[in-house]
Amino acid sequence: MSKTKKILSIVLAVVMAFGVFSICAFADTPTAVWSIEVTNLDGSPLGATIPVGNQVKVTVKLQTNFYVGTVGLPVFYSDAFDYVDNSAVLTEIYGAGATRTGTSVDAIDAPSGYGVFYAVYVPNSSAAGVASPKYDTATTVLTFVLEAKSEASAEVKLDAAAQKTSSNISGKFYCGSRDSADVTTDEAIVGQTFTVPAAVPVEIANAAADPVLTGVNTGYVDDVNGYVYGIPVGADAADYFAVENGSFTVSATATGATLTVKTTGGDDFATYTVVIFGDVDGNGIVNSTDYVTVKNATLGVALPVNPYAA
Repeated sequence: MSKTKKILSIVLAVVMAFGVFSICAFADTPTAVWSIEVTNLDGSPLGATIPVGNQVKVTVKLQTNFYVGTVGLPVFYSDAFDYVDNSAVLTEIYGAGATRTGTSVDAIDAPSGYGVFYAVYVPNSSAAGVASPKYDTATTVLTFVLEAKSEASAEVKLDAAAQKTSSNISGKFYCGSRDSADVTTDEAIVGQTFTVPAAVPVEIANAAADPVLTGVNTGYVDDVNGYVYGIPVGADAADYFAVENGSFTVSATATGATLTVKTTGGDDFATYTVVIFGDVDGNGIVNSTDYVTVKNATLGVALPVNPYAA
């Protein structure tokens, strides 16, 4: 082997060794990846909006490449929500009966316009079978329920600004790391290796009331039989009715036409049949044809087909 090839082989060997060392060093870096979800109580996705008074479920998950030590977990939520008492479920991180937990609501500082639910997890080292877990996959550590109390563009979040670091030693958001599952060993507080997700937005809207159709001027609504009338011949039916919490359309100003009431979302809510007094044949006018039609009806002659009849 030539001298040049020997040098190249040595350089490549050093580079490869350094690469393996770098990968190992990166793999050994304690990393905590947090995630947060806001869903309906049954776990299904939220709609575009939720009504005031509805409840939602907040789920926080954790994935680590280290054995989990003491955890401090503040979850912030817009003050358009209220925490539902006794709704929190804290995972027994260190095993059944081996996890000491504490919770509080609004007992620590939160950003302006937010409330906070705070959970703490500590291993009970005197309990049998206690051990620190390593969460290789995202694992639920906390769920609780919020109730929407007012209309708002709201959100639920984990706040990286609340993280405990060397420069923010009073931070309440932290996750201890251990080298083994032994809870009696020393632990370090993971700092810059947190991965914190973006806030989860939630649109809260007042539930729309049912539409209510009323008459204007001489317009009259017969809710029992499903008719609207009192509209003068040749007038626009739209000028003789009004709807609260919705809208309406009229197919024509003629006997037999349909007035359709719609919700604020545009869905059909109710239909009424339009009656124009004197307009017997449904053409929207009153003339001698209507007189002849009435006369023929009294004589048993079949009526002409109304163009709006079903």
